[in-house]
Amino acid sequence: MNILNIIDIPWYSGVTSYAIESSKGLSKKGHKIFFAGVKNGLPLKVAGENGFETLVICSRKNPFILKSVLKLKDLIQNKKIDIVNAHTGKGHFLAYLASIFSKNKFAIVRTKADDMYPKRSFLSAKTDKIIAASELIKKRYIEIKTNPEKIAIIYQGIEIPVLSEYPAPEGPIIGMVGRLDPVKGHKYFLEAAAFVLKRFSNAKFLIAGKEENIKYEELKVFAGKLGIEKNIQFVGYVDNVYKFMSGCTIGVIASTGSEAVSRVLLEWMSCGKPVVATSVGCIPEILGKEFLSEPCDSEILTKNILYFLEKPGNIKITGENNRKIIKEKYNIDKFISETEKAYNETIKNIAH
Repeated sequence: MNILNIIDIPWYSGVTSYAIESSKGLSKKGHKIFFAGVKNGLPLKVAGENGFETLVICSRKNPFILKSVLKLKDLIQNKKIDIVNAHTGKGHFLAYLASIFSKNKFAIVRTKADDMYPKRSFLSAKTDKIIAASELIKKRYIEIKTNPEKIAIIYQGIEIPVLSEYPAPEGPIIGMVGRLDPVKGHKYFLEAAAFVLKRFSNAKFLIAGKEENIKYEELKVFAGKLGIEKNIQFVGYVDNVYKFMSGCTIGVIASTGSEAVSRVLLEWMSCGKPVVATSVGCIPEILGKEFLSEPCDSEILTKNILYFLEKPGNIKITGENNRKIIKEKYNIDKFISETEKAYNETIKNIAH
């Protein structure tokens, strides 16, 4: 198959990760992959670095989209594209417009791997397949009267790390990794840390991630007010997330929202770590409800962390079970095969 991905955002996000990782796997299986995106955008940059042919289209703020549509049409015709997979709302609209101008018949797929609610639109009738990255996303589409037969749930799969390559943690180390943003709940993580330290004064709490809408200095000030700054380590951005996670005893996801596709949850679980999290997004689908708390509830977050620290035998049991779940249900091979199957079914359907 010849597959064109449209991802017209400038930043690298869960949406980008989903598109790139699926494309890498499909490329290894012999499919030809193309990407269309905005100039100087990270998705297009990463796509190029992975050897995919790229096409620059207008930015999302540019109201003159005809040029982009014609460029897409030319690529679709010249490269004999079978599937156009739109990873954003605007990309979806561009794919539809390109189908009007193109002499070639192709399938339109809309992949939804972000937390924004889908909107009811005439585009649903013009779309051959919707790939939802979680059950939560599928439910949102059904709520706006989308035909459920058009929707395929395909969870993102990940590579399983070789744990022997990384050092095991020394002492109780509780980690959190993710961009610094209010929605990630760092302050609730720090509040929980303050409670935990009253029982386990030797515990360490690590925060890793890139500064975005919160600065590390703000979190340092907050930790100081709680009187726990000596037990908190602000790591910054980490290149090797598996190395960071392997050095922790417990992983925490304290998000107050988002997590429609929680790659970080899969990563923690693949490292064989117990995960204490909030019941947002797709987390309950994957992790279950036993160690979840409501968003913004640092008290229950604390209780769930203490459960493992007070019963250390359960750290290994839960961690091994989490890793087994990833190996069986959320591995990269399953992700790619299910995506390939959805594409093949879609092409067959439009041929009839």
